[in-house]
Amino acid sequence: MRKITSPSCLALGIAFLLASPLIGAQETQPAEKGSPLRYEISVELDNAGKMLRGREGIIWRNQTQDEVTDMWFHLYWNAFKNERSAMLEESREEGALGRSAEEEGSWGWIDLTRITLSDGTDLRPTLEFMIPDLPAHPEDRTVARVRFPAAVKPGEEVRLEVEFESKIPRTIARSGYYQESYFIAQWFPKPGVYEEGKGWNCHQYHMNSEFFADFADFTVQITVPAAFVVGASGKQMSAVSSTDGKTVTYTFEQARIHDFAWTADPDFIKVEHDFVAAQDVTGQEYADLSTKLGLPAEELKLPDVKMILLIGSEHKAQTERHFKALRAALKYYGLWFGPYPYETITMVDPPFRTGSGGMEYPTLFTAGTGVLTDKKVHSPEGVIIHEFGHGYWYGLAANNEFEEAWLDEGINTYSTGRVQGKAYGPGMLSASLFGWPLTWLINFPRNFDYEFGRVAAIMIAERDPVTTPSWLFSSRMSYAMNVYMRASTCLNTLERFLGEAAMLRVMRAFQMRFRFRHPQTQDFINVVNEVSGQDLTWFFEQFFFATHNFDYGVSRLRTEEKKDLYLGVFDVEGRKEEVKQKDVAKGEKADQDKKEGQKTYFTDVTVRRFGEAVLGGEARVKLRVVFEDGSEEVRHWDGRDRWESFQFEKPAKAKFAEVDPDLIWLIDSNISNNSLKTKAGRSGVIRLVSRLLFWVQNSLHYLSALS
Repeated sequence: MRKITSPSCLALGIAFLLASPLIGAQETQPAEKGSPLRYEISVELDNAGKMLRGREGIIWRNQTQDEVTDMWFHLYWNAFKNERSAMLEESREEGALGRSAEEEGSWGWIDLTRITLSDGTDLRPTLEFMIPDLPAHPEDRTVARVRFPAAVKPGEEVRLEVEFESKIPRTIARSGYYQESYFIAQWFPKPGVYEEGKGWNCHQYHMNSEFFADFADFTVQITVPAAFVVGASGKQMSAVSSTDGKTVTYTFEQARIHDFAWTADPDFIKVEHDFVAAQDVTGQEYADLSTKLGLPAEELKLPDVKMILLIGSEHKAQTERHFKALRAALKYYGLWFGPYPYETITMVDPPFRTGSGGMEYPTLFTAGTGVLTDKKVHSPEGVIIHEFGHGYWYGLAANNEFEEAWLDEGINTYSTGRVQGKAYGPGMLSASLFGWPLTWLINFPRNFDYEFGRVAAIMIAERDPVTTPSWLFSSRMSYAMNVYMRASTCLNTLERFLGEAAMLRVMRAFQMRFRFRHPQTQDFINVVNEVSGQDLTWFFEQFFFATHNFDYGVSRLRTEEKKDLYLGVFDVEGRKEEVKQKDVAKGEKADQDKKEGQKTYFTDVTVRRFGEAVLGGEARVKLRVVFEDGSEEVRHWDGRDRWESFQFEKPAKAKFAEVDPDLIWLIDSNISNNSLKTKAGRSGVIRLVSRLLFWVQNSLHYLSALS
């Protein structure tokens, strides 16, 4: 899904408030079983009627030990059929539709006009619509099933012949048309994922959720009017004109992908460049990474890739910006997480007003830019890197985004920040007024993605767990901030805790081990534990499965000269002696001639756990105390209790005490309580001004998002 850029994430926050040795990253992949699905699709675009008419051959192989008696299908475009669909009902409740769904002629739908087995057995009489999700939307028509006359046994294949007719929606979300511009996604009848012992995993089309499907081999023929330029998932194999020259049929093929999208527009400019690994990656980069990952440099070598850009004429001047960003994405995602396994990658400057910007599909993604841009702001670069990156986490390690969206959105937001930071450094705040970049006039601060992400993460900590199913989040804002920003902030925290090299090994091991599979959250936790050599289950329990606020700080700092005499009655050699005020005064006078360095000072520091989140395992909060003579003392606290006191005797007074001085725990919701000074000064004013600037910055983000 589109990158939640810093302006939009902070805008959502304002709306809500209005806060041991390492194991090598093994290049392990599952045993080759082949794709359980094959699609042979032919479709024709009716430009005048805004219709699609298609034929689809589906070959499905039962790779489980179950006997399967039916097949469930996604019919996603029925989400745009009427106001009773789950998606539109949820959107209306949130006020998130963006435009009126009632515009005349704007509705979209898909009908199965024929569905038979290869022997001609008609399955259409068995078709029924299903409502698998709660809360129920009984009029939703985005999931249907058909029954087989005989069960498909383990190892057997079934072939279905399907004919369908679809009305292309005037774009509501992700797919549709505007005038003669088309972006066609989630458009064909698509089987769900059969899970052994559970049945078909086939959720309805919800407002928040994205998609889940099995890997398949695709051959797709797309017939469009001759004037149209077409881009699609996979590799273009041919383009054949009709005898009358009015239409062209494009054929695309691609193995081992789980979705297929395409776009058509007569105004596209098509540009092709090559990513040549030998030119874009140096031998030293391979050697350095080999050391970090513990893998031979030869295993890290990247393949060459054909890069295809479809761009509008109004954005033609940004062509090289698009390719430079894509080159960086291919390089760093490939080096860090594993080589890109396909021959082509197509990026699309989204057709005007099709609502298709910032979306990902296998081997194809949409970016998004404006006519007026500023190179100090990493746009469209950030969107290009992010959407390409989805090809790894959504595309290759294909988790169920209905149920565990963070495994794609959160991991990819974390990955985007790393790649963008490496390739471009910190970027400037994006802000515009009526389309004009304010950065032309105002030199906004530059920041890394993780700094903006942290702001959203701490605002939403107590709203919903990160692992909530997509359609069950309390709001669209909670969904976005949790699965993107909080998840990525937690991963950045994990990187700071483990170290960069260890985290790279974790991420690469997870990617390579679960390519062409459907990993779950527990799979990721298992990889983290294995590669790090620690049991970090507690980390995920606290920050992914719970709604605990993380907040550690310094609650008290007291430093004073240690006295030789103290008032009161003391037992001395079997008798009681009283020390009086005059005795203390006499002692103090005798000490007046002592040099400062000969004095001893007692310092007491109390650290506190203000939030409900609790550290576990080997994790510790670091306490650093700095003294006036320049010396330092460091202690480590396990953070289990609500508070702990630390005492020091030194020949100098304490200047200040701070917890987490290295900012390991990015998820700390209130870093203003992380330190205390012993002397009154400007720290309170500075803290107040910092908070004021924080909210001014948020407001600017909000205005930018609105514009």
